[in-house]
Amino acid sequence: MLESPIGADWASLSLVALVCTCLKKGAVFVSAQVLPLETRTDLRRSVLTHLRRSGRIPGVVYGKGREPVPVSVEEARLLKMQTGHETALVDIELPGQGRLPAVIQEIQRDPVTRKILHVDFHVVMLDEPVDVEVPVQVQGIEEVDKRGLVAQVLLRHLRIRCLPTEIPEHLRVDVSRAEEGEVVRAADVELPNGAHLLEEADEVVVNISAAGAGAGAGEALPEEPKEPEMVHDTEGKGRTE
Repeated sequence: MLESPIGADWASLSLVALVCTCLKKGAVFVSAQVLPLETRTDLRRSVLTHLRRSGRIPGVVYGKGREPVPVSVEEARLLKMQTGHETALVDIELPGQGRLPAVIQEIQRDPVTRKILHVDFHVVMLDEPVDVEVPVQVQGIEEVDKRGLVAQVLLRHLRIRCLPTEIPEHLRVDVSRAEEGEVVRAADVELPNGAHLLEEADEVVVNISAAGAGAGAGEALPEEPKEPEMVHDTEGKGRTE
């Protein structure tokens, strides 16, 4: 059975993750953050409802060689940690197991209120790549508008494979100098060092067209809402309530 690094080794690696928050071309990296969890044994729906009303979010912890463990996390702590970056590397505190490095693998939200209903934590090895879905941040749309063109955003997330400590907050795409007819494909997006693209290379991320040829000026094509919001899991484990 593979075990995640804990104790002194994990503490050292956590420190490295914390101090390596830095700015690189095309990606902004985030640091590990500590998130205390509580285990739960009563999985009845009524208990889950009460749990959410009391300010806690149900979830599950799983990983390679590990049995899934139902947990709960304080909603305020999760929201504070998660601001602007859902696919984050976190340092979870699990009763009886101490601190473990984990990636937020899936977040399920209420389709109307957008409140978090459930969260999956995937325990990882810091020296082994993970598959994650990262938001695309398109910059320079205002400059495109000024030239009477439209930037249509067709992909708002890209799936990549990288080390847990190298998960970017977002992937930047600069279209400020793009001309009519130009497209930005998945293969054109700059990734963190060592990261691999999991999308088809020719998938169109952004399309530049003349006003009237697509969406209205300055508008991006709306993304179809999807529920739950998911970061792809290489192990294929499902969510457990």
